[in-house]
Amino acid sequence: SVMVQYQRIVTNLLEENTYIVYNEKNDCIIIDPGFGFELIDKFIQSKNLSPLAILATHAHFDHLASAADLIDKYKLPLYVCDKDELVVENFHRAAGYWGVESRQPSVSHWIDCDDKQLVVGDFSFSIIFNPGHSPGCVSFIIDNLVFCGDLIFKGSIGRTDLPLSSPRDMATSLKFFVNSFTSDQTLLTGHGEETTLYQELKTNPYLMKYEK
Repeated sequence: SVMVQYQRIVTNLLEENTYIVYNEKNDCIIIDPGFGFELIDKFIQSKNLSPLAILATHAHFDHLASAADLIDKYKLPLYVCDKDELVVENFHRAAGYWGVESRQPSVSHWIDCDDKQLVVGDFSFSIIFNPGHSPGCVSFIIDNLVFCGDLIFKGSIGRTDLPLSSPRDMATSLKFFVNSFTSDQTLLTGHGEETTLYQELKTNPYLMKYEK
């Protein structure tokens, strides 16, 4: 099968990474549409893509700030893990805290934390449930690309000092994650530069200790 392509778009709040995953049919999936509707939509238009859905690695405001506008324009389903329902409900508070205009998006599909796969059109993603940074963090995997949200960053990991974070869950998730793959993977993170699993296992002090 033909590998999908992807584009990273660094959005306007906290330099959050939005990813557009697209195929040879010009269908696309929007992952974590942060604050920057124009940036995201400009890329979609420039490639003449047809969005099929929005996927959220988690429901923090900086990862979903333009979801409502994209849903309005393209009539898209939105997939969020049901364990992040409280985070979604806090959306307006987060908007106020960051001082930006953004509406709470309507979640059409709640991902169950036991779900292992998500198929949208011709896109088939594997799912890993990896709570810690938030209760409903998930990673989406397609080909050798892992969209891991704020679980792992280049040289670091996601914060666990937020109101709904759990350092204990984070430790369990990292251990499970690093032992879930038999080959190297491209890690497409929620902030910062992309990296690879093997690179992080060699150099990231937060991950090295979990490898079996």
